[in-house]
Amino acid sequence: MLVHNVAERNEAAKRRMRTLLYFLKEETFSDFRTLKRAVGYKGKHKHAMYNLLNKAVAMGLLNKHEYPVLTGKKSLWGITMQGLAMVVSADDKVFPAYFEPGKLKHSTLEHRLLNQRVRIALEEKGGTGWLNGDRREFMSRYPGFRHRPDGIITLSSGAIVAVETERTMKTRARYISIINSHLAASDAGRWHYAMYVMPDDKTKESLVRLFASIRTVMRNSVPVSFDAKNREMFLFRTLDELENSVSDKQGGPSSSVADDDGRERHV
Repeated sequence: MLVHNVAERNEAAKRRMRTLLYFLKEETFSDFRTLKRAVGYKGKHKHAMYNLLNKAVAMGLLNKHEYPVLTGKKSLWGITMQGLAMVVSADDKVFPAYFEPGKLKHSTLEHRLLNQRVRIALEEKGGTGWLNGDRREFMSRYPGFRHRPDGIITLSSGAIVAVETERTMKTRARYISIINSHLAASDAGRWHYAMYVMPDDKTKESLVRLFASIRTVMRNSVPVSFDAKNREMFLFRTLDELENSVSDKQGGPSSSVADDDGRERHV
């Protein structure tokens, strides 16, 4: 909706700039589609978002970087040291990273962008306190765990969820090791659920069936059956389900877990 009052329009622009910088304070860089959703621009129109990004670049708050893809070039925008200076506070335990295109790893880029979309989808449903698993702050807050998830978020229900964004499948042995780590985190009271988010239904189905095939895991250094009770903390969603589902009254999206026969049940 067009805002005619100049003061209100200026305040809205400042609010979106702050939202943009706070998002990149945690994420360091992102693409146009993700940033557009992060600041709350709706619809297909792109003009206003490009204006915001161009202004941030002109002010020295962001850097723009283009990299080659099969269809041509794709753009990323990342936060600069000057941009970080606008949002860093005394409460930050670790100084955030600024965008360095030369250190960009194209092998993990699409995973990072997918993870950001998962974060936004959960925050739109009331999730708060997102923390990326690859940040030093995560290691200081959750020491002693062999496996670090892609992120941690607290749903409005109070449930703490470890997020695993899965673009590709891992080996069965690797999943067993990760399951053991999540069970240990649950026993230590670190988080309540581990949510696996996949890009498509086929990957989700494959992962659900793989989990159903696992019979034994380690809990408290003791081999135990990976039965329904031990599997209840593992949730499975596609990105489309997460972005388009309506959150329930308990403060989180309905999620599914695998039964012994590979079928899903909702929680």
